[in-house]
Amino acid sequence: MSHTCWIQITLSVVLLMVARVAAQGKPDFTGHWVLQEPLQAASDVPSTISVRQTLVRTNVRGEPMKPFFKDIAVEREFRNGTRSEDTYLIGVVGGVASGLREDGTPNGPNGYQGVTWDGDALVFDSGTYTGHTRETGTWTDRHEVWSLDPNGRPCIGIGNPYIQSIGAIGKPRVA
Repeated sequence: MSHTCWIQITLSVVLLMVARVAAQGKPDFTGHWVLQEPLQAASDVPSTISVRQTLVRTNVRGEPMKPFFKDIAVEREFRNGTRSEDTYLIGVVGGVASGLREDGTPNGPNGYQGVTWDGDALVFDSGTYTGHTRETGTWTDRHEVWSLDPNGRPCIGIGNPYIQSIGAIGKPRVA
């Protein structure tokens, strides 16, 4: 199922710490966040997320180097009580190709996943498709953009990256 609009969700701090800029001027989203419920919450929008970003400061020989965020671990809890845990390498984009049958059609679903920086925003892309290219055959797509608003509060935009309509904007809860 494809998302048809962007949902802007403003987050507020519940535990740990506020987002801070730590490595190469990139935001650190580490913390436990309660998501502000948007006007039209889809079932795949979590109610809370816990985030840990790994900051690397030394190379493999233990020598100091310019700090960078290596990976991000995200635990999502949904309104129905279901949880998911994923760890992503930041800057790595990859996928799975199922191969082709003798008639040239895909043998199964193909998939892709990536987490990259776009300026100061962290972009999560993932999906599957059964056709020859993305958005063909049976397909799913998830696109999240994590950033900080002008007041330094974290925001997550969730939707289809190919559709640019703007959805609801939530208001932050004060912890």
